[in-house]
Amino acid sequence: MSEKNIHARLEALLSGWIASWMGGVQRRAKLVVVAILLATLAAGAYAVLELRINSDNVRLIAEHLPSRRNHEAFAELFPNLENALLVVIDGRTPEAARSATNALAAHLAEQSAYFTDVYTPGGAEFFERNGLLYRSVEDLDDFGDQMARIQPIIAEIESDSSLANLASLIQEGLELARDEGTEGDEWPAVLDRVGDATVEVYSEYPVAISWEELILEGSAIDTVTRRVIVIHPVLDFDNVFSAGESLDRIRRAARELRLGEERGVTVRVTGNPALNYEELIGIAWDIGIAGIFCFAIVVGILYHALRSIPLVITAVATLLVGLVWTAAFAAAAIGHLNLVSMAFAVLFIGLGVDFGIHLGMRYGDLLCSGHDHTSALRRAAEGVGSSLAICACTTAIGFFVFIPTDYRGVAELGLIAGSGMFIIVFQTLTLFPALLSSWLPVDPDKLDAEHLRFRRAWWSFFEGHPKGVALCAAVAGLASVALMPQLRFDANVIRMRNPSTESVQAFNDLLEQSGTASPWFINSVAPSLDEAVTRAARMGELDVVSQTLTLADYVPANQEEKLEILDDVAFLMDIPPPTPKDTAGAEEMDVHQQIEALRALYATLSDPWADEGRSPMRESMRLLRDRLGAFLGRVEAEEDPEAALRDFETLLLASFPDQISRLRRSIEASEIRMEDLPPELVERMITPTGRARIQVFPSENLIDESSFARFSDGVRAIDPRATGVAVNLLEFGRATRDSFKQALISAFVVITLLLWLLWGRPSLVLLALAPLVLSSVLTCAGMVLLDMPFNFANVVVIPLLLGIGIDSGIHLVHRSEHPDLEGASLLESTTARAVYYSALTTTVSFGTLAFSSHQGMASLGILLTMGMLITVISNLVVLPALLQIRGS
Repeated sequence: MSEKNIHARLEALLSGWIASWMGGVQRRAKLVVVAILLATLAAGAYAVLELRINSDNVRLIAEHLPSRRNHEAFAELFPNLENALLVVIDGRTPEAARSATNALAAHLAEQSAYFTDVYTPGGAEFFERNGLLYRSVEDLDDFGDQMARIQPIIAEIESDSSLANLASLIQEGLELARDEGTEGDEWPAVLDRVGDATVEVYSEYPVAISWEELILEGSAIDTVTRRVIVIHPVLDFDNVFSAGESLDRIRRAARELRLGEERGVTVRVTGNPALNYEELIGIAWDIGIAGIFCFAIVVGILYHALRSIPLVITAVATLLVGLVWTAAFAAAAIGHLNLVSMAFAVLFIGLGVDFGIHLGMRYGDLLCSGHDHTSALRRAAEGVGSSLAICACTTAIGFFVFIPTDYRGVAELGLIAGSGMFIIVFQTLTLFPALLSSWLPVDPDKLDAEHLRFRRAWWSFFEGHPKGVALCAAVAGLASVALMPQLRFDANVIRMRNPSTESVQAFNDLLEQSGTASPWFINSVAPSLDEAVTRAARMGELDVVSQTLTLADYVPANQEEKLEILDDVAFLMDIPPPTPKDTAGAEEMDVHQQIEALRALYATLSDPWADEGRSPMRESMRLLRDRLGAFLGRVEAEEDPEAALRDFETLLLASFPDQISRLRRSIEASEIRMEDLPPELVERMITPTGRARIQVFPSENLIDESSFARFSDGVRAIDPRATGVAVNLLEFGRATRDSFKQALISAFVVITLLLWLLWGRPSLVLLALAPLVLSSVLTCAGMVLLDMPFNFANVVVIPLLLGIGIDSGIHLVHRSEHPDLEGASLLESTTARAVYYSALTTTVSFGTLAFSSHQGMASLGILLTMGMLITVISNLVVLPALLQIRGS
């Protein structure tokens, strides 16, 4: 017996076995339906009770990867940011940010049942008192010069902190500068802040001016309006929304403390738990909506394709039962869904309905041809049964090839969705015929035979130019191959998420910062502090590193010289102020006197001298003149001008005493030794056994993969066990790329072998694979042209398209090799129309994901939609042309 006959006999045996199976189902139809429905109820209950959501993104990667092992080893020794919440507080002034941060941190620290640790980097009392010692000698020299310039103003306001005195002080200072012909460097900042207050006093949420900014402006000491609280919440990853309670408590605390616009601050929460929480909510909502929308459209397409209500109900019931069984399988085999495998339901609907379309259209066509129900089912099973079984295998292969990869997220999706293909083909060959044979019989008189085939020969042009079609396909394929080197993978998981969510926006703001403000620093662990200092010095020499920190760095260098500078500043601040003025009557100063003081200042600002030149002081004078004039006009028109003046004075001077008190504390710093460091800092930097932590910060922002690849690779060249988010993302991305390559090669090889076993003829195998390869390279070219990279969500697309796309090729090649099954030509057959409708339902199903707010899920939907459109064109245009050329 020839090899061709052997393969034909094997195919005939498979078709015969399927026909025999469906015949047995038909004879026991009602019993089969009842048994399957009971099993479905049990499976649904099991899935509801046992199927959980795993929201731990770290577990999406195989445990054996070095980067994951390094991460877990570090997490056993030190707190890390992987599961920490970052509360980002932005204030309109440094004082507002500091006050809000301290209040919120203290409030949350009391809730130990929900937060194991609440820590404000650089915000403890220790750093408030000794922070200046961590600045360079040059910075402190510059700070001392600034204090010398501003000290007379501070002393004068300390002696009389009234609005009238401040106005008189500014007036006298400007007149002195005018008379001496100088440009006072200390005055622009003061003038600008007074001008700001004239505007703020009438705003909805007025914020006091910042004396910290005013005092430090022009020095090397930066003011900080953004602070971050690092919070380690109690997380339950078996809970679908593990961070939900923690986030609610943080936001509730912010509301109770009235930390909002009325306090001049914005409070946002980010970090992995918050990102994952908002991502899960978005994905669950999007997939739920997409699932409903997808199901509704699929039902509509089914009716348009089959034009029989019993057939549509049967196909839908089969699909739903298969979906429930697949969910139960997921609960039994894995126990949970992850952020990637949550999409299995949409994929299942889009792919699972294909089997019902092919069987239903062939069955309906046979009924219209005069066959009775039993004969139509048998002939349909013989005609498409083997193709359905093989298509289930090839589609499953597109998923199963991810199982052995290191990317556990898609590996679990592959196991669930791939197994679902076998479940749905079983239901199609069992429940589908059982329902048609019992409770949902089809009336042949109500079927439209013509509708089961294409009504117009749209393919006639292509049929007349098969060689032209093949040539165009070859040119397009070669052009696409030329673009493939430009494909890229984006490992930045933040860009996959919904950019409109609070957590993503806050995290992107942090990522745009470099140095110690970046949340994606790298951690290295040395056996001792001495070795940590040596290693940190080597890492600090790298161009990609801005700074390294060990516990030793918290003992400032050059303390003796710095303390001398601070002593000089303290001496300046201790110079007795002018004789305190009698302020007993200040509170009783009438409105007229305060307005007169402001009018006098306005007159000085209106001096022609102010309009000469463009120095910073002259520009500030002109701006204040305009603002003060508008303020005075508005105050004098008020029924209660005293209230406006009181508010104005509060905005200008209320925070002054507290800031001067903080300033005095900061310049009274004393020498710091290792034993003086706060315990909470020591615990974060060194273990009880002496193992020391090194924090390595990037010199550039880490928005792009190329930047954190340079940073990560550079640091790990010195310490291969270094870990951190940047390292994890880079290695997870590389593992995902390797998984993609492994899955792609595996899918192609296994599908090729399966087709050879089915047909035994290399020519048929190549014919089926040609449009598949073409659609894959065209899809990749489309990604390049659309500037759409691969990411952790859409990396499954190409291997999946191989498994899905080959199904149509199998049906069409099978039909071309068995022209006796239908008298019509290939594209006039129900097979071609079934391929069209199957592709349409699959494309629409995947297309619903494209509207997801989650950028990764949306890219998955866009690529699958684009790939399916290209695949169906390749199969219905290019493949028939190749078959025609082969047969000529």
